Amino acid sequence: MPCKKRRCKMKNILWYLGFLSAVSVLYFVEGKTVFLCFLSFIPYFAIYNLSDERLEMIVGRATRNAFMYTIFFGIGTIVYIYLTHSSTELFAPAFVFLFGGSLIVCLLSVFYYDRAGK
Repeated sequence: MPCKKRRCKMKNILWYLGFLSAVSVLYFVEGKTVFLCFLSFIPYFAIYNLSDERLEMIVGRATRNAFMYTIFFGIGTIVYIYLTHSSTELFAPAFVFLFGGSLIVCLLSVFYYDRAGK
């Protein structure tokens, strides 16, 4: 049995997201700068030893912010492409901004909430 008492500390497993930064190696194979967005997963290695309730609250708020960014930016992009009758080629760079932007919003929110002590 992994826990000796009734109260167990939950180990933080978010640091596994740091391994997604290895996908950025595809930049050297394909030569597309889109794969460099995966480097934004590197800071997740820094939260390996954290395992407290405050971190869970911070990550919850940060993912809420990233989700809201994804929803609003995604809807805005689809509406813009539809109203301007642009080609569907704009979806590729929009996805890059959607993916990279949500990661940046999430990480900046984690750092902000950690510094602010909220």
